[in-house]
Amino acid sequence: MKKTSILRNCLHCRALIALVALGATATIALQAPVIQAQTTGAANEPRPGEKSDDAAYRLNEEGKKLVAAGKYEDALEKFRASVKLFPLSNAIFNIGSMLYTLKQYDEAYPYLQETLRAPLNPEQREIALRSIENVVNQLKLSHAPAMIESSPPGAMVAINNKELPFPTPMRILVAFGTVDITVTSQGFKPQTMVVTSSRADMPKDMRVRLERDEPDAPVTVFCPKGADIFINGQMHGFEQARTRLLIGPHVVRCGKTQTTKAFERSVNVRSGPNAFEFSTATH
Repeated sequence: MKKTSILRNCLHCRALIALVALGATATIALQAPVIQAQTTGAANEPRPGEKSDDAAYRLNEEGKKLVAAGKYEDALEKFRASVKLFPLSNAIFNIGSMLYTLKQYDEAYPYLQETLRAPLNPEQREIALRSIENVVNQLKLSHAPAMIESSPPGAMVAINNKELPFPTPMRILVAFGTVDITVTSQGFKPQTMVVTSSRADMPKDMRVRLERDEPDAPVTVFCPKGADIFINGQMHGFEQARTRLLIGPHVVRCGKTQTTKAFERSVNVRSGPNAFEFSTATH
């Protein structure tokens, strides 16, 4: 490794070590990230009888020692294991710092941003902001930041099908060109936006309002010839009705004709096409 590269990494590591106090003062303010753990060995799991938060703190401390030894990838693994067990703000920052040191700048950005949600003192906040500024400068020819908010808040964001580790509201890095940004939240329909941007036309801040996801399915109802069709008390036509209904129970009423009496039937709509045949029924 060249001397200048070593110096750059060491300077950044000093910034990391300067934020160590976060681990003791701000460990519950942050959302746990949705990340797949890259750790499988017993060394990165809680010891027998060890609480998750205690194990998280221990792994974070072990990671810092690996940073001091220049073993950045091993340190990153420790920090990821720590955050998987308990969302220590210090470990979240350390993940971002290690990703930055390993030149994985776009991966580092959300972790560094998430650190700002913790109750930082002025010095700590300055370190976090400077790290974020460094990432933006490294990627200024290819990316730009934008704010994304959602209603409801707490939705997850994926850029080109790659999910980010923290929920909305959040600042994201948007690559120049055309990207798909998908916002999802349990119980709501996902929404995808196609965003096109460039250095001359920077990405705009986004606010997404999600619609509640009420799963439905296509339904066809057949009633006797000349009968009007009511579904859940609402008229849907004569003899044959095609509509979409929420999955679950409903009531179909076939009206009186010259040869048949009016009658009702309870139906249960399932996922996929549904057909309810009552054309030959008489009561």
